[in-house]
Amino acid sequence: MACTEVPMTRVIRWFLERRLRAVERAQGISLAYLRGMLRVSPPHFLAFMEIMPLARFRRALPPEAYHLARIVTARHEDCGTWMTMEVHLATRAGVSAALIHTILDEAPCALPPDLAEVYFFTQAVATGSGEEDLWREAIFRRYGDVGGVELSMAIAVSRLFPTVTHAMGCAAPCVPSNTQFEALGRNRQG
Repeated sequence: MACTEVPMTRVIRWFLERRLRAVERAQGISLAYLRGMLRVSPPHFLAFMEIMPLARFRRALPPEAYHLARIVTARHEDCGTWMTMEVHLATRAGVSAALIHTILDEAPCALPPDLAEVYFFTQAVATGSGEEDLWREAIFRRYGDVGGVELSMAIAVSRLFPTVTHAMGCAAPCVPSNTQFEALGRNRQG
């Protein structure tokens, strides 16, 4: 029995590493932190994978509000790998390039009022400024209790990945400028 367990573990690890490489190619980012986790502790890797459905869960919020919150949070936590990933995910979800650039330019007053509320709320939560109470009522009134919970989860998940990659020493250098996203185009609407 012990002889078959070792090869099976290798096969599973090979398969998972192959999947990680495919995701890296598709997303254009490094998943070295996950490969390291898989190599060092497959049980931790598998436990971490359990949260992936939460990282993609959106039912109540419009994509613009959801991705705005994730980009603002990622920008606060990590202006390298994870901000790039969030911009990529927002683009794939159909969020306009113009909106993404407005977020990256940190120009919340140029946003429609509903999105400006999300921006200010998210920024207050991400920075721990204590101003989130000023925006929470508007968020819950506009998006309902479910939308408020979903926004809270989007913010929390957007903090988790940068924290893990930084703690494991796998974070990409910060790129604080908007220039890496110029390929999106400033005036395109989609």
